Amino acid sequence: MIEEIKYKLNLHNSEKPSGQPQASVLIAILNYGKYIESPEIIFTQRSSHLSTHSGEVSFPGGKADKTDPSLFDTALRESNEEINLNSKDVTELGKLNYLISRHKIEVNPFIASVDHPQALQPNEEIQEIFTVPLDFLLDLKNIQRENIERHGSVWLVPTWNIKDQKIWGLTAMITVNFLNVCFDANIEILEG
Repeated sequence: MIEEIKYKLNLHNSEKPSGQPQASVLIAILNYGKYIESPEIIFTQRSSHLSTHSGEVSFPGGKADKTDPSLFDTALRESNEEINLNSKDVTELGKLNYLISRHKIEVNPFIASVDHPQALQPNEEIQEIFTVPLDFLLDLKNIQRENIERHGSVWLVPTWNIKDQKIWGLTAMITVNFLNVCFDANIEILEG
């Protein structure tokens, strides 16, 4: 499965930078032990005391720093800071096209496998770390839809509810792109 994801991401064309401030997120696929047969993805719930995106479900990540050698390094640094993910245990598989957030940030999603067990610990920005089985995300019966407004248009975006968490908004849109590119899921984001 990991090699197939890498292959599909290599075929996927990335866009030129948007000129907006850049950030990176990490779609981290657990790929060791029991997870080799039944992979799970790491998600976080942001702390409720943050000024932006408080309480929202997200992927680990954040804004690029001038000292980051690459946008993938941004995703690794932020994942280490937020959830104590050891970057030595992470293998980059590829990148999806960026999305522009409602705050006009260019969000670059990187896909990676986590190849060894981790002692994940949330920092003060993260309220909870949880994993979601890939099979759950790919099962169309688990998808609900919700209207969100982006760039002056209303979109009917897939959402997932699991473990008392709701995957929605930009995180859901990134998840849909990941599932469509890497697993040919054909999940639609419809203009409402």
